[in-house]
Amino acid sequence: MISPFGTMYLRPGNLWKNFQVRTMQTEWSGCYTTDNYVDTKKHITGILADADSHLADRTRHRWDQEQHSLTHTLVIRGRAELKKGDMLVLDERAFLVLLIDDAGALGAFGIVYLEERNDIK
Repeated sequence: MISPFGTMYLRPGNLWKNFQVRTMQTEWSGCYTTDNYVDTKKHITGILADADSHLADRTRHRWDQEQHSLTHTLVIRGRAELKKGDMLVLDERAFLVLLIDDAGALGAFGIVYLEERNDIK
């Protein structure tokens, strides 16, 4: 298969995907607060990939802990208007944003480190 990116073979599941961005909103209800994820009407497009154990070992120092929950990485074009704790939704899958890294510090591409969650949607 010849792709528009050159002669590299791209599998259909590894192309650009469109994610819905949700952010945490805290509401005061009587005597206590509740945290809910609210749709921001924003979308972010990127290429999703599973994080292997070697990538987890290389980025362990960013969280200052021995084990962390890094499961996926998302490569995006440009700067992301995301923050730690935001949720990205793709169909029936939900991902929690752990860290945003500006690759090369130029704002051309970025890497978003994600944790796939089944308990929040």
